[in-house]
Amino acid sequence: MEVPTVRGPLEVETLPRMFARSAQAHPDKVALLMEREGTRQEFTYRELKERVESLACSLRKMGYRAGDKIGLIGENCPDWEAAYLGIQWAGCIVVPLDRMLKVPEVRHILRNSDSIGVIATADYTDTVEEALSEIDRKFKRVAIGHTPKGWLSFESLITEGSELEPIEPPEDIEDLAAILYTSGTTGQAKGVMLTHRNIGSNISGAYQALDFGEEDTFISILPLHHSFEATCGFLTPLCCGCKIVFSPSLKSKEILDTMANHGVTMMLGVPLLYEKIVEGVQRNVRDSSTFKRFVFNAGMNLGKIAKGISKAMFKSVRKAMGMDKVRYLASGAAALAPWASSFMERLGLPVLQGYGLTETSPIVSITRLANPDYVSVGPPVPGFEVRIDNPDENGNGEIVVRGPSVMKGYYKNPKVTSDVLSSDGWLRTGDLGRLDERGMLHITGRAKNLIVTAAGKNVYPEEVEAVVGQNPYIQEILVVGQLNEATGREEVHAIIVPNYELIDAEKPEISEMEIEDCMREQVKKECAKLADYKRIKHFELREEELPKTTTRKVKRYLFAKKPVRV
Repeated sequence: MEVPTVRGPLEVETLPRMFARSAQAHPDKVALLMEREGTRQEFTYRELKERVESLACSLRKMGYRAGDKIGLIGENCPDWEAAYLGIQWAGCIVVPLDRMLKVPEVRHILRNSDSIGVIATADYTDTVEEALSEIDRKFKRVAIGHTPKGWLSFESLITEGSELEPIEPPEDIEDLAAILYTSGTTGQAKGVMLTHRNIGSNISGAYQALDFGEEDTFISILPLHHSFEATCGFLTPLCCGCKIVFSPSLKSKEILDTMANHGVTMMLGVPLLYEKIVEGVQRNVRDSSTFKRFVFNAGMNLGKIAKGISKAMFKSVRKAMGMDKVRYLASGAAALAPWASSFMERLGLPVLQGYGLTETSPIVSITRLANPDYVSVGPPVPGFEVRIDNPDENGNGEIVVRGPSVMKGYYKNPKVTSDVLSSDGWLRTGDLGRLDERGMLHITGRAKNLIVTAAGKNVYPEEVEAVVGQNPYIQEILVVGQLNEATGREEVHAIIVPNYELIDAEKPEISEMEIEDCMREQVKKECAKLADYKRIKHFELREEELPKTTTRKVKRYLFAKKPVRV
C-alpha cells in the first residue's frame, strides 16, 4: 500500500540539532508563549535556543557527561521544554516524570533509571526531595521558579551558562534521547528507551503525513511527560517553526479563552476532552430557543451530506467557542467515539484520530484531512510497516509494527524486551486490530481486555462501549468481563456513570430505583444494535467518574475480572 503524504521527509538529526536548524530558519519568530497567574513568558526561537544552549553549558560545568540521566518533572511551561532540550544538548538523557505520580513511584523511576540529577518546577520540589531521601545516591537538584535550600536555580544556570564557552550538541542519532516510563498499570513502570533516531523519525513521519507549517499555532494542554504531547505537541512544532501557547490550566473556559486570544489553529487532545466539547455544545442547544434548536439540527443533518454547508452555518458557533481559527484537531491516547468525531466534523472542526504507543515514539498511524474516517485510525505514517498477527475469521488479531520509530528496548529489562521485540525489529503491541481493504487500521481492543464468551465468541469491550456509550443518559461506561461463579462462564458486564445532570433536569424528583430502571431501559435500547453475544448481561452504577490516568485513560485494570455475587 502506498502511504499518503503531503510532502517529503525532514532530515533526521539529534533532537537539539533539529531544533537548532528550525531556530536558525525562524530566529525572530515567537516559539513559546505562556500567560499564567498574571505573568507572561515569551521566547523567540533565537531566545529559546540561547536558553537551551546556556543550560547545556552549565550542566557540563556541573560535571554531567554524555549518557548521564537527568529526571524532569513539572507542569507544562516554556522552561520545562527548554530543560528537556538543554539536557539533550549537553549529551545527557532526559527522564520525564508524570507530575501526578506519588513519592514511591517517583522514587522507583529515579532509582531504576540511574538518574543522578533532577530538574523540577517549584510545586514538585517537595515530592522529589522526599523521593530522594531513600535513594542511596548523590543527586544534583535544579528548581524552576522558587528555589528551596539545597537546590540550584534554573534561571541562575541559564545566566551563568551564557558566559561559558559554547558547546556543540551531540551528532549520533543512535544515542539515547529519553527514557519514558510507562504508566505501570500491570506492574511497576518500565523505562522505554527512545533514541534520537526513534523520535526524529516520528517527527519526520508526522511532517510528511499532516498539513501544518510555520504559520500554525499549537496549544499545549496534555502533560508534556507523555510521548504524544512531547513528540507531537512540543518537538514537532518546534522543529517545524510553529508557535506554541500554553493553556493556563485544564479548565475548559481558560483553554477556550487561550485559543481565542492567540488564534490557535492546532490542538492535540484526548477523547474525553472532545466528548466534553460535544456535550457542552449539545447542552447549550437544548437550552436555546425552539428556532435556534431547529436551525442547529438542520445544519447537523445537512452536514451528513454536505460538510461545507454545515461548516459555514456553524461559523458563529465556532467563534463563540473560541475555536474559529482551528483548522483541525488531533486525538490520541484512546479511541474516540465515532459519534463525537462525526459531530465535530459537521461543526467544522475535523478530528484526526491516531494510534500509537510510547514504544513507537509514539505515532504509528493517523487519519488524513484529505480522506476523513470516523471508524479507523487511518493508514500508517511514513516509515512504518503494520501487520496483523494470527487474525481470526474477521481479520482481527494482534497489531505488530516495525519501523525506525520503534524503541530500542526497555531499560535494564532484556527479558521483557525480548518478549515484545523480535530480533528483526517487529514490535508486538498487545493491541488488537484489523486492516481493511483500503489499508486503514482499525483498533478493536487490547488483547488482555478481550472477553471470551461460553460459546467461544470474542467480545471487544471498546466496541460495546462505543455503541452503548453514545446514549445521552450515560456519562461514562466501562465494559469488562466478569466470571459468573455459578456457571464458570465469563459474561459481559458494564460499570456505568449516569448523566445525572440530564436526568435531574428532566426528572428532578427521580428516585434511586427509577434511575436504575431508566438506565436498564437505555442499555437495552443501545444493546439492540449489537449481536446477542456482545450485549451487556448486567451492570452496576457509579456516582463518581471512573478513575483515570493523567492522559485521561480509564484505569480499566482496577475493574477487570471481578467475580459476580449470585
